[in-house]
Amino acid sequence: MPLVGSFALGFPLYVFPRPFAQIAGLAGDDTFIFELGGAAMLGYAVALAVGLRGGIWPPMRFVVLATYVFVAVAFLAGFVAFASNQITGFVVAVSIWAVLVAWALAQILVARRGAVAGPRDVASWVVAVLALATVSAAVFGLGPQLPGPFASLMGYRGTDEIVYRLAGAACFGYAVMGIQELRSLHWDDMRLPNVMALVFNGLAFVAAVFEILAGRATLLVYLVALAAGFFTVAIAAIIARRGRSSVESAHPR
Repeated sequence: MPLVGSFALGFPLYVFPRPFAQIAGLAGDDTFIFELGGAAMLGYAVALAVGLRGGIWPPMRFVVLATYVFVAVAFLAGFVAFASNQITGFVVAVSIWAVLVAWALAQILVARRGAVAGPRDVASWVVAVLALATVSAAVFGLGPQLPGPFASLMGYRGTDEIVYRLAGAACFGYAVMGIQELRSLHWDDMRLPNVMALVFNGLAFVAAVFEILAGRATLLVYLVALAAGFFTVAIAAIIARRGRSSVESAHPR
C-alpha cells in the first residue's frame, strides 16, 4: 500500500503536474512544488520496492520509519485542510490513504522494534554529507507546512496548500531517516536510504534545471538546483564506495 500509493501520487505530480492538478481539482499554479513533492515520493517508492525485493527487515527499517513519518504528517496536512474548509476529493483520498498506511506501518514498526545496528563502518566525509542532507530535508520539510510565508519567500503564489504540505511531509520523512542513519553509521543500514535520497535529489535536480531552461527560475529553483545537484553527486559517490573512503574502497579488508 505505501509503495503503490507513493508511486501513484508521486508519478503524476512529477511528470504531468498541471494536468494532474486539473483532474484533482487543484489550481496548479506552482507546478515546481508539485514536482518536488513527486520527486520525494518516487524516492519512497523505489526504496520500498528494492527493500521488498530483498525481503530482509533490518536494511529497510529506516525507509519504513521515514514512510511512516511521511504519511503521519500527510494526515496532519489533510486535517488542516479539513479544519480550513478546503475539502476536496483529493484531500479526502489522501487523508484516508495516509491513515491506513500509518496504521499498517505502525503495526510493523512496533512488532519489529529492537533491531541493533552493526559497528560504524562509514567514512567521516559520509557523515558530513549525511548531516547536511538531513538539515536540508528538515528545512524543506518544515517550511512548506506554512505555505503562505514559504511561497512568498521563495517566489510562488502559495495556492494548493495541501500540495505544499504533502511535499513538506515527504521531505520531512527524509530528515527523520537521516537522523536514524547518523545514529547508526553502519553501511548495511544506510544503503537503501541512500538509494532513496539519490532518486529524490536526482529528480529534483532535473526538475530545477528544466525550470531554469524554461525561464521560470525562482529563489527556490536555484536553491534546489545547487543543493540537489551537490547531494546527487555526493550520494552517488557514497553508494559507489559503499560509504568508505577512496583508500578503503581501493583496498577492502
